[in-house]
Amino acid sequence: MNITHHPDTAWLLDYACGTLSRGFDLVMAAHLAACSQCAQELGCAEQLGADLMMNSRPVAGQAPPVAIRAPSQADVLNAWTPSRPIASFGSAIGNPVDLQTLVAQYLECGISALPWRGAGRGLAIAKLSGTHTERLWLLRAAPGTVLPRHTHSGSELTLVLKGAFFNRDRIYAAGDIEDADETVDHQPVVTNEGECICLAVTEGPLRFRALLPRLAQSYLGI
Repeated sequence: MNITHHPDTAWLLDYACGTLSRGFDLVMAAHLAACSQCAQELGCAEQLGADLMMNSRPVAGQAPPVAIRAPSQADVLNAWTPSRPIASFGSAIGNPVDLQTLVAQYLECGISALPWRGAGRGLAIAKLSGTHTERLWLLRAAPGTVLPRHTHSGSELTLVLKGAFFNRDRIYAAGDIEDADETVDHQPVVTNEGECICLAVTEGPLRFRALLPRLAQSYLGI
């Protein structure tokens, strides 16, 4: 798996600290399971945090702080208790894996068994969870599918599980993450080599440019 697009370092720091919400934590864990480069950077972030805490000096007149070790990858995953276990993520971090199988283990069912809803020609969406502030969903698109143009209410991470799509001059293939936010206005297009399956998490609803996608948005839950 040749991974060329990675999340911003800030995501790795938040992941190491265990401060991500469930959806963003899941997408990051799945990416880390396949990306040795990010897994190595995560280890450096954890070590840096440990060094800072161990070497911090107490303020004059205050009792010295109790030494607390930085959270390890296993600590972060074990501390998060989702409705479905993802313990297999922890043992796979940094090793080449089948991302579809890995996410299916979290879902406790095959990806094909999900309640897919048609979202236009060649496009289907399966909503996994959703709140006012966060939405987690899977996208399945046929070769050559052009997704609706949109921007975002906040941050968005899209992890490619199978196939590939391109956005302007960048191609995102299996294992890659597209890191977007409200400043990004894009229209992904699936390559012609095969179907594309992605796991996406967003802060709030997407903001579509065209009327038809906006009308279908409440039905799809994205």
